Amino acid sequence: MVTTFDVPPSTVILLLAKQPADPVLEQLDPPRRAAVIMALLALVLTGLLLVTIVMLGAHWVRRLARHKPGARRTAGTEAIAAAQNEQLRESLRSVLPEVKTSDTVQLGRAPRDTKIDL
Repeated sequence: MVTTFDVPPSTVILLLAKQPADPVLEQLDPPRRAAVIMALLALVLTGLLLVTIVMLGAHWVRRLARHKPGARRTAGTEAIAAAQNEQLRESLRSVLPEVKTSDTVQLGRAPRDTKIDL
């Protein structure tokens, strides 16, 4: 089975007469062509700058990940921390319950005379 593809003669003439067009950049006048080229160059340089920033940031993060922090407390910082801890305990003395540190503390517990229906 053979089918024919009928194309109007005017379309064939138009397709044969069409010449390859000049590139769009060459159709522009010189000042506008320079502006388009400079805009493209600015886009390329901005992209390269962003890639460079990402690479430097990744290098910095990898360097931080490799660093293994050690114990940095010295005798002076331990004394300061103990003093701050004591000040904090003193300021919270009215709020905290009076128990030993090894005892279990239950906050918000209902008094014995309160009846709780389950």
